Amino acid sequence: MKIIGPCFICLALGLIGFCTYTFFTHLLPAVEETWGITGQVSLTVVGIYLLTNTLYNYGKAVTSDPGMPPEYEAASADAEELSQSPPKQCRHCGRLKPERCHHCSVCGRCVLKMDHHCPWINNCVGFGNYRHFVLFLLFLAMSCIFVVCTFFPVFYDGFFNHRSRRHYHLPRSARSSIMTSFMIACSILVALFILGGFHVYLVLTNQTTIEFQLNLMHRREARKNGEYFRNPYDMGRRRNFQQVFGPNPFCRFRWLMPYLAQAPVGDGMNFNSISALKI
Repeated sequence: MKIIGPCFICLALGLIGFCTYTFFTHLLPAVEETWGITGQVSLTVVGIYLLTNTLYNYGKAVTSDPGMPPEYEAASADAEELSQSPPKQCRHCGRLKPERCHHCSVCGRCVLKMDHHCPWINNCVGFGNYRHFVLFLLFLAMSCIFVVCTFFPVFYDGFFNHRSRRHYHLPRSARSSIMTSFMIACSILVALFILGGFHVYLVLTNQTTIEFQLNLMHRREARKNGEYFRNPYDMGRRRNFQQVFGPNPFCRFRWLMPYLAQAPVGDGMNFNSISALKI
């Protein structure tokens, strides 16, 4: 996995770079007669906005520390002074293991609110970079939709009207690049609908991928015992959303721009739960 991770990053950047090169080199000149200068400028502005946010969130997901718990000795000493029960300790790395923290066998360390280890970013997805990971999926999906919509006329003309080619007079290499980029975007978009939809569900229910699997097991056990199980961290959709994207109103869409929006509140060590509510 440590070897595959950098290869996956190069592959992701290569695919994005290929589609970007095809857009500026082949597509924009092809739509000049149909869309005009105004259409070209509009497509360029939208494309640059989506590309910039995609690369920004991808870079932050790759380079940001997902979160590491402190050393166990300091936390244990604080617990003894407060006459509290000793905290949990990771049996692999020896660090403090708070709630929702898990040890990653690939990184060889504990990660706060660990979701999973993603080879596409060669990093763990945790408390420190989960917001950027989800935004990367969102902007990548919007970028793929943009590519599909803008490349489709040329793709259709080259695939179904390959004999006449009345609308777009392009060399064979340019037409092949556009058709390849269109198929790449369609393939990635299908995968993102599955993966992105799953993470939207996780965000709204305040779960990680690991907790989703554990909660399925707990729910089956509770059903066998005639009991009802509820995720203890599910505080409602609005609060669940703000725990990932910060205290930013959803309707203002400022959360889409993490370089302007407020960061999530908390340190990744303690989380609100249903058991802590006072009724």
